Amino acid sequence: MRPFTPRRPRGACAVLAAAILMVALLMPGLAAARTPELFHTREQFSTDLGAFTKWNKVVARADRQARDGGTVCPGSAPAGDCVAGRWAALVAGLAALPLRERVAQVNALLNRVPYVSAADNWHDADHWETPLEFLAKGGQCEDYAIAKIMALAATGVPEEALRLVVLRDTSRSLDHAVAVVYVDGEALVLDNQLSDVVPATRIGWYVPYYSINRTGWWNHLSRDLWTDDLAARR
Repeated sequence: MRPFTPRRPRGACAVLAAAILMVALLMPGLAAARTPELFHTREQFSTDLGAFTKWNKVVARADRQARDGGTVCPGSAPAGDCVAGRWAALVAGLAALPLRERVAQVNALLNRVPYVSAADNWHDADHWETPLEFLAKGGQCEDYAIAKIMALAATGVPEEALRLVVLRDTSRSLDHAVAVVYVDGEALVLDNQLSDVVPATRIGWYVPYYSINRTGWWNHLSRDLWTDDLAARR
């Protein structure tokens, strides 16, 4: 079976060099991973999320928005007329579907959200968006991925089966981010650059730096690209 060919991108996605350098600094405390390994890499896992400030901030902000009534519309506003209502309807609709169909649907639906850079949206290229911010303003690659994994988590998909993956797209020589969900032991990639959900084994142009969820993070060791690129970023 031939690998998929990446489609023309809607926009470039910048990932901080500092975040990648941080992975190198944390490497000594990592343990071998026990899950199927992504994109032909060797993985090391750690539960220490302390240094991942952008991830921790977006998770805390999303949780706070949910606690503060972020899943209901104010007053008598119809659900479709506010972002919180649209999110709640999206999650409810997904929850009624079988898992593989749910994964395909969340990818298709959220890929329709406009691509808008963080610099344009927030005057801050490093801002990671919550799902409500993403639906309200559009977003860039990591925002699509965050919204997808949080939507699937809200439907009951275990956190252990979900990851945000920060990686190098070697076909474009750009940094990028995607969502991954494990279904029946298979890693499926949800990507704003691909219209279909694709098994990770069929993608040969992505080299991950790290992946992360609420349980911890994974360092990915792969080929010479990791070493050479990381050395260049120091």
